[in-house]
Amino acid sequence: MYGSSFASLVILVLEGLGSVPAEKYSRYEIGKELGQGGMATVYRAYDPRFEREVAVKILKKDLLEDTQLKERFERETKIIARLEHAVIVPVYDVGFDNGQLFYVMRYMAGGSLSERIENGLTPHEIAHILIRMAAALDYAHGKGVVHRDLKPGNILFDENNNPYISDFGIAKFTQASTRITQSGIIGTPRYMSPEQARGDDADGRSDLYSLGIILFEMLSGHTPFEATTPLAMAFKHAVEEPPSILKINPNLPAGIEAVISKALAKQPDDRYNTCAEFTHAFLKVFPKASSLEADIVTPLPPRTLKHEEPTELPAPKPSSKSRLWMTAGFIALALITFTTWQAYQSPATNASTFTPEPATATQALSTPTTLPTETVVPTEIIIPTIPVVIPGIGGADKIALTANKDVYVMDIDGKNIRQLTNTNVPKFDLQWLLGGNELLYGEGKCVYKIDANTLSAKPEELACFTDEKFEGFRVSPDGKYVAISIQRRLIIFPFDTALLAAAPSAFELQGSESACLDYTKVAVKSARWSADGKSIAILYQGAVGNQLRVGDAIRVLEVDTASCQDVDPLIAVEFPARGFVPEGYEDDPTLPAYDWNGAQQLLFNTYKRNERYGHIYLYDISASVARKINPINGGCCYGDSVISPDGTHILIFFQDESLGANSETQMYYIPIEQLGSETAFTPIKLGVHFFLPRENIEAALRPSMP
Repeated sequence: MYGSSFASLVILVLEGLGSVPAEKYSRYEIGKELGQGGMATVYRAYDPRFEREVAVKILKKDLLEDTQLKERFERETKIIARLEHAVIVPVYDVGFDNGQLFYVMRYMAGGSLSERIENGLTPHEIAHILIRMAAALDYAHGKGVVHRDLKPGNILFDENNNPYISDFGIAKFTQASTRITQSGIIGTPRYMSPEQARGDDADGRSDLYSLGIILFEMLSGHTPFEATTPLAMAFKHAVEEPPSILKINPNLPAGIEAVISKALAKQPDDRYNTCAEFTHAFLKVFPKASSLEADIVTPLPPRTLKHEEPTELPAPKPSSKSRLWMTAGFIALALITFTTWQAYQSPATNASTFTPEPATATQALSTPTTLPTETVVPTEIIIPTIPVVIPGIGGADKIALTANKDVYVMDIDGKNIRQLTNTNVPKFDLQWLLGGNELLYGEGKCVYKIDANTLSAKPEELACFTDEKFEGFRVSPDGKYVAISIQRRLIIFPFDTALLAAAPSAFELQGSESACLDYTKVAVKSARWSADGKSIAILYQGAVGNQLRVGDAIRVLEVDTASCQDVDPLIAVEFPARGFVPEGYEDDPTLPAYDWNGAQQLLFNTYKRNERYGHIYLYDISASVARKINPINGGCCYGDSVISPDGTHILIFFQDESLGANSETQMYYIPIEQLGSETAFTPIKLGVHFFLPRENIEAALRPSMP
């Protein structure tokens, strides 16, 4: 598609390719032209909010002449934005400015598959590409979305040679890549399925056919059909059998012929039912492609989620026989994952392996300062030396966290990483349940638990809610109650799955005789329990500051689960308060993340970049003292950090603001007594791109097991 070192791709629909684009669209500042294609021109641009370079792709004028098409474009961009998968280039923004529509996607700096095919690919590289594409396509097909323009130019690579699918669904509503006749035939003729060539409806097996053409090209260097006109090419796809790939490349395994033939069958019912099944067949005849040298991370099969709204596009309907094939394919892929797991313990790792290492430190000179004890003004703390992190330190022996929207568990030093979920859906309120064997988390409108000690454990659904704003679900330390943040109210309810099933909404929860507390005085976003279960720290949204702006604040409530609704909770602590204003809070009173050790320490960060990162503060409840700690060389920015079970350490997530768009999210485990000592800390190694730049990282430290 295009090649550059930009971080994102912005697509703008303008008045025409011949005109120079406006200097600015929304916040995106337009720069020089980067290149042209058959459908669009790409310009350089800059996103000042996230301090990153982007590219602006301008579509042809005739796309806006049809009012219905314009309305459909707006609707379809929202559908595409819902395709949240680690191998699909994500949509960041959709907007309208200067009379034009636009949407924003991440840019992949490693070029396209077209360029790599020209240079030749090894079987290991081909397997890596095929496995990742299969996972993304099957996910999209499960959502009812069909790409319909899959081709090497739409498969882009990041700087670590990981392929991603781009322009997902564009061909469906642009009618553009090549429109052969007025019958509405769409797609790129060289990679078009027979049903597309005939103008028939296409389901996921149409994309599978296109993937088969791409595999043919990766193995032989040529597509199976050649023609001088688009119509002639479409005709060949519709009626001609593909040539023998073994005649083009006799060095291939003999079994590859049957695999290619089945994928390129003229009738969809004669093809593989899923891309995973297709990939499994390829790996059976190419066993060396799945060896450890292949550098492959095989995706686990996604599970079907309840309470998901389907898209408006048709999805394939496999028969019972096809489901058996799907199961076999998924099992094989999972086995490949297991054999390669030790060398590739990252959700988005590159070709080089890595070994997680504990955080260490090099002592630097520092000048101690006096810590105030009778003021609420934030103050830097300077205390000396730091020990090397070892398993079990800080009263914790395991870290559970989310990365790329899924749950992982690892030792406290970052070793022995295991992936527990594979749904590619954002999680919230990740927490260890009583006993330390199970994890609980929210996903969508439901709550799940999963055994963290069992290989291939499946999440168990505990409860689901119908309200739009379901944001928090925190179980009390004794496991008897749960604090539910729903519809911006706090409801304390027995942690009983049968009672929860009978009350699937805020209205039914608060009206239940089992409800302990319905707190509606402020708009509650989330909650944290005290260690003794007698207090709750809530993050709420309300009027803040002298100007009564709407912003975030933290309030600690005293709750009595014995008396429940008979006693109104008392406010024990509330901040930011008079005399204590975090840096940047007056300009943007947002507190993206906070944590409580359940006693006297509250940790929170402000907002400065990437939606969740800013300056980090430690608040001492007993002394009413807030300290800006910023432990990594005094720099910004921090997000989603948590306090260790014994209150002596902090698990910190850091993005170096000075690196701009090139900053990686890094994880540190740091003793609180060393904050402000100017010590040079080393992050726990987790691999390149383990975290997404703007994702909400949920982390939970398991108390050390005896």
